[in-house]
Amino acid sequence: MERAGIDETFVRDLVRDQHPDLADLDIRPVPSGWDNQLWRLGDELAVRPPMTERAPALLRKEFRWLPELAKRLPLPVPTPQRLSEPTPRFPRPWVIATWVPGEPADGAEISNVRQAASDRCGAGLPTWGRAGSRILECVLAFT
Repeated sequence: MERAGIDETFVRDLVRDQHPDLADLDIRPVPSGWDNQLWRLGDELAVRPPMTERAPALLRKEFRWLPELAKRLPLPVPTPQRLSEPTPRFPRPWVIATWVPGEPADGAEISNVRQAASDRCGAGLPTWGRAGSRILECVLAFT
């Protein structure tokens, strides 16, 4: 589960440095995505240190927009709670987000990607009017 020299001790040190109130929570690795590692932090949170060059910008966008989007979506989504700044120990911003139990969606077989994106994303957007339509169009453009 280690990538780029990041292990449980390293993650605990990151948390202790910037979020000492959370430093005594259990930390354990969980399956990660491509752009970020993922570590459980206690029962309710996750630490997401970025691993790719593009990931820090994506994390900052998530930190800005996901709390607002999460209120309007029909399903729970991991929502950033704290944005940690780069330090000499780890030169990229990283996020502590809520933990949403379940299975990763990327393991499910999808035969019609456009329909799946519309079903998943479109359900929470009808009340958004024009903004919701544009978000859905954007999601579908990348599928």
